[in-house]
Amino acid sequence: MFRVPLAFFLAAGLSQSAAAQERLWSLDRGDEDAYLVFGVPETDDVGISFWCMMGTGEINIFLPEADSAMEAGKTISFSMIAGELVAELEGKTTANEEAGAVSLEAKVSDGEPIFAALKEADRFKVRLGKEEYVYPLTDADIAGLLKLCGKR
Repeated sequence: MFRVPLAFFLAAGLSQSAAAQERLWSLDRGDEDAYLVFGVPETDDVGISFWCMMGTGEINIFLPEADSAMEAGKTISFSMIAGELVAELEGKTTANEEAGAVSLEAKVSDGEPIFAALKEADRFKVRLGKEEYVYPLTDADIAGLLKLCGKR
């Protein structure tokens, strides 16, 4: 009598875990823009993304859900750490009404040393206010993004 419900719950649990996906890096390009996104493919689940208008030499760093204590409409300082390199950067906050959070976006030169450090590291950190986020770099095509974003 108990085996059928137990089997049902086990099967349901297995199918849910099979449907759950982990965040992955993907490099995509459109006609004018390139995107390197760490997220779950074909969903709105994004941890961090880098994007640019191709050929401009500028890369945008976007955190869709940043420190919950931040206010929208502010310019704030944050750190990106890759290996031994600590880059002190500035970004602007915006309200992310869809997530009920505050997002952060920074525009950085593709020559910023952090990008060279990202190519060599296996992970990096973003330190923002009291929050620290860690992102793996396995399969992150930083070199491909830099090639697409670099000045032509």
